[in-house]
Amino acid sequence: MEYTAKQFTPQLEQRIHTVERSMQERLTSIYEQYKEAFKKKGVQLSINVIREGENPFHPGYHATIQVGILEKDEFLDGLFIPIWHCVRTFLGIRSSKKLPGSKITGELMEETEEEITKEVVGYLEMQLED
Repeated sequence: MEYTAKQFTPQLEQRIHTVERSMQERLTSIYEQYKEAFKKKGVQLSINVIREGENPFHPGYHATIQVGILEKDEFLDGLFIPIWHCVRTFLGIRSSKKLPGSKITGELMEETEEEITKEVVGYLEMQLED
């Protein structure tokens, strides 16, 4: 769901942080369930919520679920699911500069936490089949 800067409220910020924390907890549990199976295949599993930036309402902030398969610390395959990102646009084009008429918007994932969990587990099961 997309939000404009006028819709950036303390309640929305709290919701973003709640979703980030909740997904991190779910991902930690999934990691514990699957790490040994991947170790037996000779690869490493990495599952995290990656955040860039400090304030979710500043352009450039984004939180993403990252599921990675690594072999000898080399990235083999991955799944990336955005939770929230905030951007500045000018005439529909992303801009890093604060130009007159530019707009700040944010987008929060529309999928439920259960749907995301199923997607991550489905991805991991598929990787184990290979």
